Amino acid sequence: MWSIFVAKLEKTYGLSVETSGRVGSVAIGQEDSVLFESSFSGFMKHSAELFDTLTELIDRVGIRPDQIDPLYITVGPGSFTGIRIAVTLAKMMSYAVGSRVVAVDTLDALVENVTYTDLKRIAAVLDAKQNRFFVAIYEKTDTGWKKIHPNSLLSPDEILSLIHQDQVQTGLLGEGLVYYADRFATPLTTVMDASFWSVKARHVYAAGHKMAQKGIFSNIYTLFPAYIRKPDAVEKYNQLNDKNKD
Repeated sequence: MWSIFVAKLEKTYGLSVETSGRVGSVAIGQEDSVLFESSFSGFMKHSAELFDTLTELIDRVGIRPDQIDPLYITVGPGSFTGIRIAVTLAKMMSYAVGSRVVAVDTLDALVENVTYTDLKRIAAVLDAKQNRFFVAIYEKTDTGWKKIHPNSLLSPDEILSLIHQDQVQTGLLGEGLVYYADRFATPLTTVMDASFWSVKARHVYAAGHKMAQKGIFSNIYTLFPAYIRKPDAVEKYNQLNDKNKD
């Protein structure tokens, strides 16, 4: 306990981890600035590369693990496995060196991609499979993007209906567009450039730092992934059970 107390008197560094999307990444920074960011080598390499990438980045900056505080992680929606890995890391860091944890909504981190645009609204869209998508809608304010429709699990038609209600031109971004961008093309939607579609650790850092400044930290004992829907295996199991009952 004394060693942790001493470490907190030293210079600390924020660490952000993004494992909810297809390509994971890690970033280290101080205050509101990211110093270094490193991405994994390919799709869905979260379990294989997270700890090696994290170790390399810590060594590059020349710090110890007990100088990491806070730790920013994405908790969903997104990859079930990736989110579980991030939550496990957060619990380990909290128990081992006392890092405070900020649980960042993946969709909130995604809109940190967009700093300059004439659009007044944007919709963050992630693929939830089975013709469903995780979506949240944001409106531009003087202080950034404000969520005006909460995280939801919707079909493409339901998303478009939601957008068309207010007749406001809305930008679309997110990995849900990788294979399905054409399904969201209407006069009231603008599919943003593909460079805006993926969440990076630097975006998690930006969103997490804002939360930390407001004192929004997670209780590590009640920290769980924010799945929104059940994992595929659970849904298939329930479907089989329902068929057997019939």
